[in-house]
Amino acid sequence: MIYEICASSFESAKNAQIAGATRIELCSELGVGGITPSYGLTKKVMDELSIGNCVLIRPRSGNFTYTDEEFDVMLRDILLCRELGCQGVVTGVLHRDNTIDQERTARLKEAAGTMEFIYHRAFDCTPCPITAIQTLKSLGVDRILTSGGKKSAIEGLELLKQLNNIAKGQPTIMPGGGINPQSIQQIKAAGFTDVHFSGTIFEDMGTTLPFSFKTEAFLDESKRPISSVENIKKIIQSAN
Repeated sequence: MIYEICASSFESAKNAQIAGATRIELCSELGVGGITPSYGLTKKVMDELSIGNCVLIRPRSGNFTYTDEEFDVMLRDILLCRELGCQGVVTGVLHRDNTIDQERTARLKEAAGTMEFIYHRAFDCTPCPITAIQTLKSLGVDRILTSGGKKSAIEGLELLKQLNNIAKGQPTIMPGGGINPQSIQQIKAAGFTDVHFSGTIFEDMGTTLPFSFKTEAFLDESKRPISSVENIKKIIQSAN
């Protein structure tokens, strides 16, 4: 079985290698579902580790419908991954109705060149997964990371099995979401060859902060935080 570890730090990536995992999906900020890791983290992993790798290409948290500027950032990040010699990229783009954006997905795949191209759990937002898998199959994606449209892969197992029968290995259906020592046995018994999990523990950092730096409004997945021209002008004018 191929074990892919969702790694959001160099230490996590290194631990995945030590533990005998097959590859990592490198990202940052798992608390919001992951975003593109920094250049420094990606470069350090490529320079110092030998584990198989793919890199998450997601410019922000929230939905998977992107502005032209955000999409341009994604293309640039993919080209950077090519320059660094990464083995694959993990990404996904949807229309506002959560159907697969075929045109943009094709452009991202073209930018990836010979790297593996994996479609991530944006797939789980699609209104008709059967249509979505046929679309991605026609686009030639290598893998689909999915929980079967549910919060966890075990909850979505019946759909996962249906998708696996449709795909017939092209693309590979890779279950992910809530994988633990018990659920992985069910995933394997269902005939899947790839599985995705993080194996996370929460380590006490041994320090306390005088206040929390978290801002709940920034975690609202239905809204996109953006600096406002008018708000910036008002603050500057107030100071002048």
